[in-house]
Amino acid sequence: MIFLIIATIIWALSFSIIGNYLSSTIDPWSLSLLRVIISFLIFLPFADRYISKKRMIHITGIGAIQIGLMYSFYLNAFSFVSVEKILLFTIFTPIYISIISDFFQKKIHKFFLFLSLVSVIGSLIIRTTDVQLLDIKGFVLIQGANFCFALGQVLYKQYIENNSSQDYNLNEFAYFYFGALIIASIGSVMMIDSITYPKSLTQWLLVLWLGAIASGLGYYLWNRGSVLVSNGTLAVMNNLVIPFGLFIEILFFSKSIIGANYSIGALIIIFSIYFSLRR
Repeated sequence: MIFLIIATIIWALSFSIIGNYLSSTIDPWSLSLLRVIISFLIFLPFADRYISKKRMIHITGIGAIQIGLMYSFYLNAFSFVSVEKILLFTIFTPIYISIISDFFQKKIHKFFLFLSLVSVIGSLIIRTTDVQLLDIKGFVLIQGANFCFALGQVLYKQYIENNSSQDYNLNEFAYFYFGALIIASIGSVMMIDSITYPKSLTQWLLVLWLGAIASGLGYYLWNRGSVLVSNGTLAVMNNLVIPFGLFIEILFFSKSIIGANYSIGALIIIFSIYFSLRR
């Protein structure tokens, strides 16, 4: 659990950094490419050159889905909607995880699906907002990101559980980021005319933080933690970033929110996590 919680706190900061400092001046594909390059280079020294080709392909493919494709949807969404709405639109990830994991296991876990729905309700209580016609593009992009992230989590968890005696596999995470790098590179080449880069030292430092900590450390901790919990707990943990992310927006960027709704919604999410652990 501690790995998932640390990753959640890290990612909560990322929403605000991207939305308030980077999305207006840096092209989404450029930001995606820079982040995964930094992550890949950090884990490259730990890479196991003797890993089997089959395993290498699996890990690379999972990274391409969980980060590469997810970023292609997620980062482009900041061009259409605010940080608060992006946080709101991410609430359906637990349901995707429950459905995808049940599909692979060929069994419906009604209790975990119920907890996922409860987590979604808690998130809605925390932050409800008027969705306008222009927000539809952002909503569709975020659902694409949600699905890719959910699929990548389930695939990694199942693959490691079935094919490894370790629960962290630091020596193969370079291949995970290499998969993301392939997708980001293809997207950047396709959008070469709109490529932009950080324009100040502050922006470069924020991109470095996003690549090294949010993408690098964050996804490593999250995937390591995913192997140590049930699918149900993994599903509902995905929405814990919403109260954390909104708290950052409120604290540092003077965003307003109804205190009672925030407290009730956060408690519902926490209790859904608690009951998933009890189960």
